[in-house]
Parts: sequence; structure tokens; C-alpha cells
Amino acid sequence: MLNEYALDEEDEKIIDELDNLFGVLQNKDVLRNMVMYAKLRHENEMHFGNFNIIIRNNSSYNLMNDYLKVCAKLFVKHNIISTDKIIYLKQPENAKKGQKAKGPFEVELDKQDSIIVVSKNKLGYFDFEREIFNIEKLIQKYPEKIFVFEDTNFCEGQMDAELGNLASWRMTIEKISLDDKLMYCKEMLEKNKIKYKRQDLQEFADQPFWQLKNNILQLIVECKSNEIERVNCEMLRKKSGKSKKIPVRKRTRKIKNKSAKDDLDELIGLDSIKSEINKILNYVKLNKSRGKMPTLHMCFNGNPGTGKTSVARIIGKLFEEERILPGNGEFVEIHGRDLVAKYVGWTAAQVHNTIARAMGGVLFIDEAYSLISDRVGGFEDEAIATLIKKMEDHRDEICIILAGYTDEMKKLIKQNPGFESRIQFTINFPNYTSKELLKIFNGLCKKEKYRLSKGCSDLLLQHFEVARNEDGFGNGRYVRNIFEKIKFEQADRVVSTNSKNVNIITNSDIRNAFMEIELSKPVEEKRRAIGF
Repeated sequence: MLNEYALDEEDEKIIDELDNLFGVLQNKDVLRNMVMYAKLRHENEMHFGNFNIIIRNNSSYNLMNDYLKVCAKLFVKHNIISTDKIIYLKQPENAKKGQKAKGPFEVELDKQDSIIVVSKNKLGYFDFEREIFNIEKLIQKYPEKIFVFEDTNFCEGQMDAELGNLASWRMTIEKISLDDKLMYCKEMLEKNKIKYKRQDLQEFADQPFWQLKNNILQLIVECKSNEIERVNCEMLRKKSGKSKKIPVRKRTRKIKNKSAKDDLDELIGLDSIKSEINKILNYVKLNKSRGKMPTLHMCFNGNPGTGKTSVARIIGKLFEEERILPGNGEFVEIHGRDLVAKYVGWTAAQVHNTIARAMGGVLFIDEAYSLISDRVGGFEDEAIATLIKKMEDHRDEICIILAGYTDEMKKLIKQNPGFESRIQFTINFPNYTSKELLKIFNGLCKKEKYRLSKGCSDLLLQHFEVARNEDGFGNGRYVRNIFEKIKFEQADRVVSTNSKNVNIITNSDIRNAFMEIELSKPVEEKRRAIGF
């Protein structure tokens, strides 16, 4: 029954025009609901509301008219209004300067006027509260028109309180964020086939939007006229007025930074993963050289602490070094639930902003299976639908990695077929062996300049062999937790005995740490451990 009221492909195409504006994506669901209400009202004569809107405009830029033009196109298609003409009620011309006018609402509206915008901020010289009665009369006189009340006073809820039930719908225009400005710059440069580095562009984008639009236009003209294919940091700084004189520094010995391949090789264990990553890199490089850039998105399956996050960071660095991605190895790590907002219409904007932060690098979504919803049409479904679309739209600009437990991830992919066609590589992370876990522990000791006394390694090896077979074992994460507990016991021993060997870890330190772990387990778990 619900399907007959659903929006068609043309409707969604109109609504998607909001993607070209800033701060309005959260209103998509409101527009969909208005259309469905129009269908209900037409077919069932259900008049439990109206089409008047309160728009809370938090933006300092003039986006209102462009936004309403998109809304009007949708409203005309569904016969909510007859034309897409928008007018703004203004102060009467007969009002003298400094003199209170009678009010803007005692007017005759043209038949072609379909959307009537009343701005509280712009009409602040009127006694707005006293005019509510006149507004109501005007609405009753022109029931076929939509009245839009623009609230720019930055006083949450005040407009709602004043207008009561005269407007059934609420929308917002949010401030233009730095992510929005960055996305605007990227789209303009990519549209004109000008290359850039995300890090340089972020500093350039941090300026008032009206100024940014002018500066980016001048930059593009300069690049095109001088046949410049890539903008550098100094060009961007100069164009934004942030150019600084670079001080002369003494020549120092350069220290060679480790490459991403060095980082990959230094990871303990994961031999099959290392081989797979190298194959993926070779595949992507070859296809890019042939002009057929493949999709970069991946799925990481495995238990916690198996190195998924570390490998994802290295992939970002690898793709930057090999110029696969345009960024500087950006890496954004989030939990799957971070993509789900609290209110209707906000989730799509949240996904959009998160992807914008990671553009040019890697977006790592841990426990992505948490997006599985227990009901149809939940915010999780909206997050997945938006994510899948972004994966397709920006497949050669960002690598999105979904990660989590193997069985749960298989369920997520199976329930959402759109993921299958967009995920190019699936990598399964095995648990570490007990010897690899010991290597991880030794690496932590070396980093913090601890030394193990005789017999400690055997003690740890035996413990890891048992622990790795327990349910929910945390692999490398578990080793780090053990290391912290052993350091705690070691510090207590050193201070209480006034020992001078402050860097030595003894057998007793390790046994005491194991005992504390055992005591902290739930009763049922302890019984299982000793065979009851």
C-alpha cells in the first residue's frame, strides 16, 4: 500500500539537485514526505495539515532562492502549486525612513506568485507578533499558495512559537562548513582537470565563501591561460592572500622517511596479507597506466586486533606514494554507527561530510556490520544507501574500507547487494600465532626500553597459546592490554622493594598480572577455565 505513494525516478532526480547546494541535504526526507502527503491529500482527501514551511536559515550566504527553486520544481510536478514563481514580501515603498510601516501583509498577490517568502529578520522593523493575525488572514485568502517563513534571528524555536499551526513543515539551511568549501574547490578544480593536493587545498578553502568563489575562479583562469595542470601550495597561498615569505634555513642532513612498503614489511606476521596488498597495488598501477582506473574499495574480515587498522593506514600511504589517490595519505577511522544521525534527514548529510573528510585517502569503517538494521526504512538503511552512492560517485578519489567480524560482514554484504558490485577486494585477516603474539610483546618492550628476565618468554608463550583459543580473543589488542598490566605490576614491585633495575620485567611481574586477569573474570568464565 505504501508503494503507490512512493516517489518516482524523476522526483528523486529533482531532489538530488540539492547535492549542488550547501547545508540543505538534511531536508531531502522532508521534501519526500511533503510529496507523499500531497498524494494522500489528493486521493483520500486527508487534510490534516498544510504546505506552509518554516525554514531556519543559519547560513550567512544567499542560498534561500536557489534552494526554493528546487523545492518549487518538485511542488509544481505534483500540483501542489501552479507555477514556480517565488516572491519575497518587502517593506511597503510608502514607508518613510525611520517610520514604522503598516506591515507587509496587507497586500494583493499576483496569480503567478506561488511561493511567498516572509523573513522575520528582514521584516524586523514590523511588529511581527502583532502581524500574526494578518498573516493568518493572508493564508486563508490564498490557500493555493505556499507561505515560507524564513527565521534568521538565530533564536531556536521562536518562529514556531509565534506561528503556531500556520506552518506544518520545518526545514533548515545550515552554515557552510569547511568540508563544504573544500568539496566546492575540489569539484571546480576537477571539472577543469586541474590537479592538487588535498592538504594544500584545505588551507586555501579556509576563507569566507564569497571570497573563495572569486579566488577559485581566478585560480582556474590563471591555470588555463598558462597551461598549468597542477596547483601547488605557494600558488594557493598567493591566491588566497595567505602567502608568506619563506625564511632561509640552514641546510641540514636529510633523514630518509620510511616508505609505506617498509611499514608493511615491518608488520609482524600477516605474510598472506602483505602478499595480497602487493598484488592489489600492482593491479591498480597497471590498470591506471592503461587508463582504466579500477574501484579501490575493500572489505576486511577478521577478529579484533588482527592488524586491520594498521594495514588500512598503510594502504592510504601506499596509494599516496604511488599517486593512485590525490591526497597525502589521509586516514579517517570511524565506527559504523558514526554514520547514523539522530534525526530524519540528517544521516545523508553526516555520510557526505564524513566522506568529504577522507577524500583523497582512506575512510576506514570499523564494525561496519553495525549498520545492519532490525527494521526496514531505518536511519541505517539511509546511511547504507548514501554510502553506496558515494562509493560509486567517488570510486577513484577515495578508498572506503569496511571492516568487522567475518560472519557479520558476510551478512552485511549479503543484505545489501549494492556493496558487492562496489567492493573490489576482500581480505581475510587470520588470528596471530602464539609466536607472533610474543614478537608483538617484545616489540612493545623494545619501544619502551624494557627487558625480560630469563624464563619470561616461555611463560608468555604458554599463556598466549591458551588465550588465543578463547572466544573473543583480541590478538594484538590483547597483547597490549597484557603489557600494560605487567608494567603496572612491575612498577609496584620496583617501588615497594626499592629496586634499581627499573627496566627489568621479571617472572613474578608476569604471574601477578595473569593472576589479576583471572580474578577479574566473571564467575562463569572462571569455572569454564578450570574445567567445571
